[in-house]
Amino acid sequence: MPPAPLSLIDPLYALVRRPSAPVETSLATALAELDRFGIERAGVCLDREPELARAALAAFPARFFARCEADPRRGLAELRRLEALAREHGLRAVTLSPACLFLPLDDARCYPLFAKCVELDVALCPSVGVPRERVPFSPQKPERLDPIACHFPELRIVMRGGCEPWQVLAVLLMRRHPNLSYATGGLAPSELPAEVLAFANEDGAHQLVFASEPPAGDSAERFYKGLPELGLARHVWPLFARDNSARILKLL
Repeated sequence: MPPAPLSLIDPLYALVRRPSAPVETSLATALAELDRFGIERAGVCLDREPELARAALAAFPARFFARCEADPRRGLAELRRLEALAREHGLRAVTLSPACLFLPLDDARCYPLFAKCVELDVALCPSVGVPRERVPFSPQKPERLDPIACHFPELRIVMRGGCEPWQVLAVLLMRRHPNLSYATGGLAPSELPAEVLAFANEDGAHQLVFASEPPAGDSAERFYKGLPELGLARHVWPLFARDNSARILKLL
């Protein structure tokens, strides 16, 4: 574990609103959860519970930041939507689920989105690897990121979803492309690939990003309790827990 408690920045946190609960109650509950687990700032999705997300950003701009899910199939209309969200809410991250869209990550229709993320100076966070959903996984094969990282060296790309079962390839791609990073969301600490952890402890400390999305069916308590089992080197902890997210998402 790190020598002292760290404030964590989580790029993949989502607010959850209980049915009929007032916005103020939901926000108070969310803030209490952030404080309980030591999370300094959390990303809220503008596509899910938009009223609640906008209220969180307006009332607590120092605790929450904006992210959204993109659909490149919408063409120019989607790019204009991202521009509007960036103006109104200071958008910091755009997530992308290629398999669920049946759209390969390196499809030509995605390239305008990549250029727009560079223009807006926001990070792209695509799902990579075999998804949980029963959809073809081919759109999310990690090798599809290689030409993208080559053509858009200014694009900050955070791989979500674990890159399973191609974690070794994910590490090779990060060695090739300094603009690629790996987010830990969706995996229990004990499930994080040894190859990724070894890479972080060697020369990839700046490319491992903390995300507190627990595995399906797991609890936040168990997720945080397992963090000490990661085996990260002492100098890697501050980067993993906070600084990498702050730099990639431009939160400082």
